[in-house]
Amino acid sequence: MAELGVDLLDYWIWAALTPAIFYMAKRFPFSRRNWARTTIIHFGAYLVFAWLHEAIAQLIGLPGPTVAGFHGSVLGLRLIASLYNDLWMYWPVVVIWSLVEYYQRYRERDTRAAQLNEQLTRAELQALRNQLHPHFLFNTLNSIAALMHEDVQAADDMLADLSQLLRVYLSENDEQEITLAQESELLRTYVGIQKRRFEDRLSAVFDIPANLLQAAVPTLLLQPLAENAILHGIAPRPRPGNVRISAHEDGSKLVLEIADDGGGLPSIYREGIGLSNTRSRLRQLYGEEQSFELRNAPHAGVTVRVTLPLRFIPNPMGNNLDEDSNSDSRRRSAGPPADLVAVKIRS
Repeated sequence: MAELGVDLLDYWIWAALTPAIFYMAKRFPFSRRNWARTTIIHFGAYLVFAWLHEAIAQLIGLPGPTVAGFHGSVLGLRLIASLYNDLWMYWPVVVIWSLVEYYQRYRERDTRAAQLNEQLTRAELQALRNQLHPHFLFNTLNSIAALMHEDVQAADDMLADLSQLLRVYLSENDEQEITLAQESELLRTYVGIQKRRFEDRLSAVFDIPANLLQAAVPTLLLQPLAENAILHGIAPRPRPGNVRISAHEDGSKLVLEIADDGGGLPSIYREGIGLSNTRSRLRQLYGEEQSFELRNAPHAGVTVRVTLPLRFIPNPMGNNLDEDSNSDSRRRSAGPPADLVAVKIRS
């Protein structure tokens, strides 16, 4: 029983010294650059704490080792005899503190990386909103001006469509994802404007299954891809062209395709800002769970294929696409853009 009491007192000495050991571990953390220096410092600190432990033990009268005929320092003898045991009292505390601190630093880095990633994605979305192609805007305004002398109502409808697009582009809503139904409605507005410009030279088909209308897609994903197809696939040639926008489910993936029947990719092709930004946004949002492929179609034209994780937004609320477009929609007497493009909703 007396021996148990001695052991408890000995442990209580180390318990009293533990806050100071934690301070040393915090004051001199291990890192790749200074591990050798820190190891030397902690080894010296270990010797100091071992000496303090034995000095306190001797001061309160705890029994120590005895050697017959020994006439040297009792404290030195106690220190030498307890070095191994004290090793297991000092270093585990330092190691545990270092592991906890390393985990905290890792979590902080992970959190900061996630925050920076989110800020970058939001910045890219804002940049995408702000990069409305000047030629598209100017050409649309010129078309409206020309229509004013031929068909005032058509010009008014076109102006309403342009207002709806600009409202979405310039809004401060930073939602990264909306439903495929909302994204395709915005794209139909854009294609409707382009079809009024190109008239019979442009036709467009939307082929989207009804069960995928609530699928989550990045905001403003499709418009730059369709713009690229129209400007580079349809506009350069005099004969009529077609753009097809389709979606289908592939296991746990959502596959979106924008295809045109234009002249295809040239032998030397340099990707523009719109496509580069799209690739970057997809990587920021989905990492390795996405893919983006641009290739020539088997017969003619170019196909853009985007693969995303298949997730659904059950009840989208408060999206500008739904709320702010009502006033513009009421202005159209010639019909909304959906009447200008072929829409196939598969059940």
